[in-house]
Amino acid sequence: MMKKIKRALTTQAVLTGLIFFSLMNFACDNRSFEKANISESSAAPEQTQSNFASDLQTMKTADFEYIFVFRRKDGGAFNGEDKKYLRANAPMETNRFVSTDNGKAFIAGSKFKFPLQNLETLRTRFNIEDYSAVKEEGK
Repeated sequence: MMKKIKRALTTQAVLTGLIFFSLMNFACDNRSFEKANISESSAAPEQTQSNFASDLQTMKTADFEYIFVFRRKDGGAFNGEDKKYLRANAPMETNRFVSTDNGKAFIAGSKFKFPLQNLETLRTRFNIEDYSAVKEEGK
């Protein structure tokens, strides 16, 4: 008799637990399945809508004293090697890099001066536009 009662209570506890967790799962706002259903084509426009003027303005409002825009000399989009070269030859103190203009430009923002040697090295591979609040000397 005790075994039957114990088994009935165990079964009831398991069913109650399953119902509770099922209700909690449905009640919680779980949108991970919605994210999985978003196609790449609908997500891509958000990434490509980034335009140069708004990205540059964002860097200016971030109060970076030194802002440089790097573009490939052939006008093409940056590839992996270009990105590595840019990061390897930019000063370590560079606070932020932003890809813009559909990957054809990088904006670098820094609170610290870019050494002239770094700029000259980067000029061998990229065209550089200076939007700094503080202008570099000796350019």
